[in-house]
Amino acid sequence: MSTTKIGAQTIYYDEYGAGHPLLLFPGLGASRLGWWKQIEPLAKKYRVINLDNRDAGDSELAAGPYSIGEMADDAAGLIDNLNLGRAFIMGISMGGFISLELALRHPARVEKMILVATSAGGASHVTPAPEIGALLLRKEGEDIETRVRRTTPLITAPGYIAAHPADLDRAVQNAKAKPMPPEAYQRQLGAAYAHTRNGVADRLAEIRVPTLVIHGDCDPLIPYANGEFLAANIAGAKLSTYAGVGHLVTIEAAERLNREVSEFLD
Repeated sequence: MSTTKIGAQTIYYDEYGAGHPLLLFPGLGASRLGWWKQIEPLAKKYRVINLDNRDAGDSELAAGPYSIGEMADDAAGLIDNLNLGRAFIMGISMGGFISLELALRHPARVEKMILVATSAGGASHVTPAPEIGALLLRKEGEDIETRVRRTTPLITAPGYIAAHPADLDRAVQNAKAKPMPPEAYQRQLGAAYAHTRNGVADRLAEIRVPTLVIHGDCDPLIPYANGEFLAANIAGAKLSTYAGVGHLVTIEAAERLNREVSEFLD
């Protein structure tokens, strides 16, 4: 078990492989287990630091509300504590929010950035359909397995889960292995909502690190237009469009994503 103390927070992380450090940031309500299709391929070339955000997985529960910026500070503290220097970073969904804040608040700690299925937030943010946005609200009394089996098919591309039932089983297994208390989920949800309302859209021009934006054009939760905006407003950013892919790009199109991430980081 590897943990590091950053201010009042204790952050858990796993390490794999060797080489230039690559930090992975999971999304809302998720633990580090969500990167199961990335760890082995990427660890062949990089020192992969797979962390749990505060309130998630094996990281410490927070004492009260917090912001995406404070979560980015957690990441910066981990980079410092492990003496990583300038790291590669990759975040999906809310993990992308954290990546953006890290690149803005702590640019000296970021070498390259990959943004997966995410948004700059603020006035630029394109919202999902109401019935999809409502999936972020947990139903009282609903057990973990029922929730994951209900929501996952709705945020992936149509028909994906029916064709890949083992992926849904693994998502259920991961969620049950690292359950998040309701109050912890609400704190993360509050931080994520604040980003979508306020965001960093007006600060994207400040980002100077090489950036790859990966987005599925069938993403119902963070629509594709959000990825287009990021790529158009971060200097030199490259947009990689995943046709027929939904929100969970790391699962739905893992082989392509792993290959493109490796090519970009090299």
